[in-house]
Amino acid sequence: MTTTQPNPDDFGIRNGITEVIATTRSDSGVPNAAPIGIIRDGDRGSLCVRLFPGSHTRENAIASGEIVANITRDPVQYVESTFGDLDASAFDFPDGMRCPVLKNASAWILFEIERLKGNVFELAPVRGVIRGTKPFAINRGFNAVIESLVHATRYQLTRDSKYLDWIGHYGRIVQVCGGVREKEAIARLKELAGFAGLAEARQ
Repeated sequence: MTTTQPNPDDFGIRNGITEVIATTRSDSGVPNAAPIGIIRDGDRGSLCVRLFPGSHTRENAIASGEIVANITRDPVQYVESTFGDLDASAFDFPDGMRCPVLKNASAWILFEIERLKGNVFELAPVRGVIRGTKPFAINRGFNAVIESLVHATRYQLTRDSKYLDWIGHYGRIVQVCGGVREKEAIARLKELAGFAGLAEARQ
């Protein structure tokens, strides 16, 4: 396990948008987890996230001024944290930190909120832990789970059936390319989102 003043490059946070699971804590001490995209500006190297009103992540980040980005390859945890609340046993508070981290994360970075402009939260890395250096190869099934989550949340907002078609498309990729955990994640997504029948019918 490595603790360091974090360089985002070392954590795989490079130019563009990096998908992570953000963890925060409410004023009453309740931990929360939700997938977000860390945006890194290639020209300036600045880091930010967009958090919209109504989300626990936004409320907690404003109240505490902190947010943790957890790097994890567990597709089921992405689904569970999108459509529900993770069990308290999934979180840890290392060395008295106020903001929780995910126990199974391969790495995490604690950010302070430097500036808030509308829905854009500018971030400054404060502390990070890398729990291992084992490399991983890209798996199309895992990426397809992430794409399915994006379209599932858009469908819930718009009820546009085109997003069901996309979920079906990426679901087929998972069945061909994914492992057991990716297939479990897709099944949970359809169950938790409440449109399993519709999604299956369009595959």
